[in-house]
Amino acid sequence: MQLIPYLKANFGLDDTVLQQFDMATSTKKFTRKQIVLETGHYSKNVFFVESGLVRLFYYKGGRDITHFFFGEKRFLATSESVFYNNASIYGIEAVEDSIIRIIPYSLIEELAADSIAVNKLIQSILLESLVAFSSRLHALQFESAQERYHQLLRSNPDILLRAPLGDIASYLGVSQQTLSVIRSQRK
Repeated sequence: MQLIPYLKANFGLDDTVLQQFDMATSTKKFTRKQIVLETGHYSKNVFFVESGLVRLFYYKGGRDITHFFFGEKRFLATSESVFYNNASIYGIEAVEDSIIRIIPYSLIEELAADSIAVNKLIQSILLESLVAFSSRLHALQFESAQERYHQLLRSNPDILLRAPLGDIASYLGVSQQTLSVIRSQRK
């Protein structure tokens, strides 16, 4: 779904604010496996996935590890870069062909100064992220690999159809071989 209709339908932003969003943002197409942002970047942008699937990843021991997946109608940003002007340890990669709307964070700050609706948008995005990352941390600390896989099946089954097994395995914190064993036990 495109950004402007999404904002209008879900956050009740008025036409003036929507027009400002439309004029100050850009849309870019990314092909499967294309890097949206390299690790170590200093980006002051927020991204909205209009179509496709992307992943937030980092490097550990020479391997890239999937930290999170973001599908259609999801916002993402690297907080250490956007909010603290630090180099981000995270990169963003298109898992499949994707269309992403790029929103300068400075625009969001400017609009939030005068709009309760924009503040509610920010609050909604931050709360959604907080709950998602908190759930992920809990799962990695307290659930078995099988439990994490079954939770992914319940909450985001489309990721299992859209993302490569290596990305899913690293997201779950297991090897590809372990993921194959878990999947075969499910059948």
